[in-house]
Amino acid sequence: MSKQSPNSRVSTQDQDATGVVVGVGIDPSAIAEPIAIIDPALARSVHEELLEALTLNGRVVFTSQQDRDSFIEQIKTLPSGVAKLWEALIASGRIRLEILDPPVEPGLAQTLDVQEIADRLASRVDLVLLEREHAELLGVPPEAFSVLAPGGRPELGRLSTATRTHALVRARELLAAPIRAGDNREDIWRERLAPLVAVTKSMVVYDRYAGAHAARRYVYNLRSRDGLTWLLAKVAQMGGKRVRLITAAMEEEGGRAMGPEVIADGLQQLRWAMGEAKVQLDVVIIPDGAQRFGHDRHLRFGERVALALGPGLQVFASQRAEETITVARLPISDARDRERGSERHQIRPPTTGWITNRAPHTGS
Repeated sequence: MSKQSPNSRVSTQDQDATGVVVGVGIDPSAIAEPIAIIDPALARSVHEELLEALTLNGRVVFTSQQDRDSFIEQIKTLPSGVAKLWEALIASGRIRLEILDPPVEPGLAQTLDVQEIADRLASRVDLVLLEREHAELLGVPPEAFSVLAPGGRPELGRLSTATRTHALVRARELLAAPIRAGDNREDIWRERLAPLVAVTKSMVVYDRYAGAHAARRYVYNLRSRDGLTWLLAKVAQMGGKRVRLITAAMEEEGGRAMGPEVIADGLQQLRWAMGEAKVQLDVVIIPDGAQRFGHDRHLRFGERVALALGPGLQVFASQRAEETITVARLPISDARDRERGSERHQIRPPTTGWITNRAPHTGS
């Protein structure tokens, strides 16, 4: 396996949001724990469950480049089928590898003091996975899935029972938990959306009515709240992200035109209102009609996860959710099929695109 697999560096100063995405430190020696010798089928099951959890809810954090390289070497010792699963997901970027910057020495394998782990890693990872005997030396009882380090962070557990740890269980449950009436959108961003945006380069917003809400607000100056403005402002804080919006033109609404040019005008004014914000907005406009677009709305965060939202972005138009809505995890393939099905009917944009992400020319 190539050592050029995707990875990035995490500064000590980065205070990544926790919630649906968990920072997981892995002791390289734990990956090759000899479960396969006892039961090869059990070993495959353990690794498949862990890989699913990491692709959805995890980012793997190493204390140094040396630990990261050791981890890659240990993967090669796994049974062929399991090793290939790891290698494919790392190479594709679906398993995100990060290296602490500055590095932490000694690495996890050489650390036998739980207080030392807490002091060095509490603000940088949420969960540490260890080899069975190492976990027991650090205070994880054989009958428990995990314990908390002094001060409450990080959580310590065994790699073999990683998916039963509190951090990953909570992340899995939070991912598709309903948004309840009264929930603050800032909490939703911090716990659910920001962690997903942080680990993806691009996202798709599939919302039939998002463009019309922007037109009501920016073209017709109505007292219309729209969730897209709030979401884009939040995404822009991450820097360098790309958002692809798939939305629809509408029939006249109360005598006000809502054709593609009006929708595009509203979205352009929204983008200009954001000034030099570091976000790239790409727009696809579909003719109105349920047979082309349907009523379903979703957010897709790269290849990691897609979330179906009943009322779409309008749930974020107010500071607090006005009603309880269902959030459902949508298979990536289904989300992509939905997007492609609508895009086949898209209205041809001008040669320069529907909008520009450059600031307006003010002239002299």
